[in-house]
Amino acid sequence: MDGTLIPVWNWRSLGKTNFSGKHKRAGCNHQVICTIDGKLLVITDPLPGARHDAYAFKKHGLDRYLDETTLADKGYVGLGLLVPTKRKPGVKTSKAVKDNNRVINRVRAVVERVIAQIKTWRIFHTGFRRPLGSYGRVFSSGAWVGVLCGREDF
Repeated sequence: MDGTLIPVWNWRSLGKTNFSGKHKRAGCNHQVICTIDGKLLVITDPLPGARHDAYAFKKHGLDRYLDETTLADKGYVGLGLLVPTKRKPGVKTSKAVKDNNRVINRVRAVVERVIAQIKTWRIFHTGFRRPLGSYGRVFSSGAWVGVLCGREDF
């Protein structure tokens, strides 16, 4: 599982609601969940781009569906998912912790590749140009993600 920012035009009427300081652009935050073999399961409904992954995880209630065996990045620390260990300031990381983090990140690289593939879809990489009021309707997970995954039960 990981989050990604889908770019949109910078609509000034919304102020900094959709502006992501990390990416230095406006967009909407989506959470992407896939299997270990790279099959896309879910892309969540959009949240403002200024929101962090942990907030999106809680807001969508994903803790009901995911458990401690779900791999995630360090943006999900403290949410009960399997994440790499953060280095504490001033403390040297042991070799065992580094090896554990390396294993987690190698397996978790699958979701990064899935996100990269999603962002090659024309509707995602060109930046959403329509009025933002229609963004939620166009990208709601119930409307199109189930079709992409070949499932109707979303």
